[in-house]
Amino acid sequence: MQDKIALTIAELVSEQVKQGLKNHVAILEDSVLNAVRSRAVTPSPHVIDTQFQLVQIQQALAKGQIDVAFQQALSASDLSLVVYVCEKVNPQEVFGLDKCILPQHVTLSLIQQLSADLTRNTELKYMYLQEALLNLSTSHPLTKDHIPAILKELLKQLNNFIMSNSTHKCARNMRMLQMITQSLLKS
Repeated sequence: MQDKIALTIAELVSEQVKQGLKNHVAILEDSVLNAVRSRAVTPSPHVIDTQFQLVQIQQALAKGQIDVAFQQALSASDLSLVVYVCEKVNPQEVFGLDKCILPQHVTLSLIQQLSADLTRNTELKYMYLQEALLNLSTSHPLTKDHIPAILKELLKQLNNFIMSNSTHKCARNMRMLQMITQSLLKS
């Protein structure tokens, strides 16, 4: 029985590794072909890097490691990767009723990166920003010194969005985020 379970696990792990390598090889081949077609001297390392990070994020999500996927996306400092993870994961899985699965520094980083551009993926960013703000602890020792600067920048971005997009269907929601942010800054 144990041998059968061990064999099954070994086969599953082997298959996952093979699939991951196939994905990585396909990405590298595409990058090289695109570079050759564009007559570039060398392929852009950023493109390969982003694609490799995307594969890692996809693997983390496939394993149910949502917190790892968010941390990888946020550490890449690439908003498209952060948005990708947000699109794949329901905010309720991250910010449950009992506890947020993200550490406070990751939640703060998520707020910072999502607020960089509120004009794209606005509804998705609104949902995540709302939950992140409601789960942010202003007294956490690792983040409390950084919170004011990040929330002031968020407030600035919210003000810009509301002023420029007063008729947008999310304008009212953004005003709510504005009030939550102001309240957190006062606490």
